Amino acid sequence: MIQFENPIQFNIKKKIGNNEIVYSKLIEISQGGPEIGTMCINGKQIESYRFGGPFLSDNEYLFAPVFIRKFLGSGFKLAKINLQTLEVKIIGKTKNLIFLDKIENGQVYFFEDSDKTVSGYYTFKNEMI
Repeated sequence: MIQFENPIQFNIKKKIGNNEIVYSKLIEISQGGPEIGTMCINGKQIESYRFGGPFLSDNEYLFAPVFIRKFLGSGFKLAKINLQTLEVKIIGKTKNLIFLDKIENGQVYFFEDSDKTVSGYYTFKNEMI
């Protein structure tokens, strides 16, 4: 088990409460870059998306970087996944990297670089998080 997770190396199998999250079919998006793959929650694959890691969870929702491929480039957005329904909500603008840090006071904090020098957050104060 990896003690210090980052977007390049993270645990591909974790148990959060009664939920088991497993990544598979991992690939590097560039040499030495972040890995993305398919995500299964309790044996059910989240279709249509490729997720990066590491993820965060508050036991009701799972937050993970989701890889977005666009006509003029690619990057990451934040995915908010309901652990019961597996509904995925894609949030925010495309970033070169999303390195999740913590959930605190209705906000999900992240870094936009692996050196943790550029930070940001998304607010969910009007939503149940």
